[in-house]
Amino acid sequence: MSIKTRRTQTYLFGYPITHSASPALHNTVFEALGLPHRYSLHDTKTIDDPASRIKELIHDPSFGGAAVTMPIKVSVIPLLDRLTPAATEIGSVNTIVVVPKTGGEEGETELLGENLDWVGIRNSIVNALPDVQRTAKLPFGEGRSGFIIGGGGTTRAAVYAMKEMGISPVYLINRDAGETADIIASFPKETGYDLRALTSVEQWGDDEASRCVVGVGAIPSFEPVTEGEKMVYAVAGKIFESRKGASFFLDMCYKPRHTILIGMAEKQDWVVIGGVEPLIEQALAQDQVWLFNSEASPYTDAEKAKGLNPVAVEKAKELVRTMGDIKEKK
Repeated sequence: MSIKTRRTQTYLFGYPITHSASPALHNTVFEALGLPHRYSLHDTKTIDDPASRIKELIHDPSFGGAAVTMPIKVSVIPLLDRLTPAATEIGSVNTIVVVPKTGGEEGETELLGENLDWVGIRNSIVNALPDVQRTAKLPFGEGRSGFIIGGGGTTRAAVYAMKEMGISPVYLINRDAGETADIIASFPKETGYDLRALTSVEQWGDDEASRCVVGVGAIPSFEPVTEGEKMVYAVAGKIFESRKGASFFLDMCYKPRHTILIGMAEKQDWVVIGGVEPLIEQALAQDQVWLFNSEASPYTDAEKAKGLNPVAVEKAKELVRTMGDIKEKK
């Protein structure tokens, strides 16, 4: 290995982030690989927050990349030079990458905005599939549908992940009809999406049930109080009952580990995937980009082809899965 980069400092920008598991995961990977890279937290309420120094840090010669979380996943975009197609379609950024400047001189760099939330969602689901399906271009085959519960940024990333897995149509279940309408408008049919609002149990019949193979939950785990919230859980319950033991459900919420939606899915024998898994998968995707596809890479071209060391990956996964701040309190 040839340590040829000064860009060894990576960060998490957002607020509140004090209890984030990300530093433990990323720094475990860096240390297991014997790298000088470090990942640090920088509370950032706004991009103009002087306490975080975000504008200064992303242009420092030591800057190797960053993760971005709420509330600046959209407002950070003007600070960047360009976006990946995924970040553009999803409409937000969760990763900043230092890359060679397009059309620039040797040594010139620019900041690329990426969204790897969808990778965390896709990988978590695909990893739960039988081996024969994991390597397929369309892991669920053709003509399969799915559903997403929620209406925020995570829902948008899940929409993109569904498309990448060949899932269509995708039914959106949300207490706020306006949010759902905005999402559907953001992902038009002419770009390959088929999103449909699902607002009552009556809309879910045998035809819809026969094709549904996967669902994603993107809401906090609280007992429903309002009529809109009760509708969400009623529709989810109808879907789980209609596909007993035949589908996969990922709940992005990981506090608590055993959410209301996971409990509902388990009762109908669905394969359930906890929210800590996409957290791990998107973080590992960030490490892959920073260490092998950016100006922060310490590796030669030949070494880059090997990718992340499996031992380092498993060590990081085990650490995060058993961390006290993520584990459900007894």
